[in-house]
This record gives sequence, C-alpha cells and structure tokens, in this order.
Amino acid sequence: MQIQTKLDIDITYKKSFKSYYNFMNLMIPILSFIYLLFTVTKSEEIIVGGNENRWTDGFAYVNWAKDIKFTVGDVLVFQYNKEKHDLYDVNRETFKSCNTSNGVNAVYNSGDDHVELKEAKEYWFICTFEQHCQLGMKFGINVSEAITATNSPVNSPINNSSMEHITKRFYYVIAIGILSLLITIL
Repeated sequence: MQIQTKLDIDITYKKSFKSYYNFMNLMIPILSFIYLLFTVTKSEEIIVGGNENRWTDGFAYVNWAKDIKFTVGDVLVFQYNKEKHDLYDVNRETFKSCNTSNGVNAVYNSGDDHVELKEAKEYWFICTFEQHCQLGMKFGINVSEAITATNSPVNSPINNSSMEHITKRFYYVIAIGILSLLITIL
C-alpha cells in the first residue's frame, strides 16, 4: 500500500490543474471557431444607385437593383438633395400606382437616409416629388434571409462582402488561438 504525502498530492493537483488549463486553452479557439462558423452572416451598407448616381431622377433603379442580392441586415443608403427628392417605403399597390394616399410604410426626407432591411420580404421605394415616381424613380427588391453556415446551400457562390466577413472572423479565431497557446506556454 502506497501512502501519498502532501507533496505527492500537490504535484498531482498541479498536474491535473495544468492539464485542465491546457485543455481549456485548446477549447477556447475551437469553440470560438464553431460559434463563428454558425453565425457568419453577410450584411453591408448598399448605396442606392451606386457611388455615382445616388437617389436621383433619370436613373434606372430597377436595372441597378436586379443584380444585387439583398439580405436581412443590409442597410440601404439613400443620399439625395432633399429640396428635390424624398423617399417613401410603400406597398406593392402604391409602388405601381405612385399614389401615396394609402399604402405608405415609412417616409424619409433627410437627404441621407439609412433603411435597414429587417425582414425577409419585398420592399418598394419611390420618390413622390413632382412626377418622379411615374418617370421611374422607384424600385422594388426582394430581401432574403441572411446567409449563415446553417442555411446556405452547399454549392452557392459567396460574394466578396461575405468573404470579407468570413475572413475577418477567421482572423479573430486565429488571434484567440495564438493568445491561448501563449498563455499555455507561459
């Protein structure tokens, strides 16, 4: 029968504590990576009309919007001369008729409006100044759920904005892992 001394118990305790400490330092980056993997989302600010055109008359917004994939969390940035334009978030019927007597969800008129796309649904935007809506200063978009690792199709292409978010989060995970390993070594 072997008798454990206080020194043996202290050494055993320190070894088990160090083992636990090392295990936790390895688990932190692994769990962080798993968390980030399942929460990767694409959201960005999108300047309506692009950097050059903004929200103004004489631009084909329908053509501009058709090539963009809008997702929940994106923010549309409408920049315009508030003396000449405004912005109405409307329903489909109001969009078609350009009659704002009903069907208006929100009115913006600051000249620098940021509209967050909070739901996966259709959004419709018009300008009500003069005949701008009737002349084509309007567009509709279909907003889909944000892409995450849990709901994205396996073969779907990832755009540059999504890659930037993935890359940033990957670097965070790497930084956490390096810090954890440094703590373990010290």
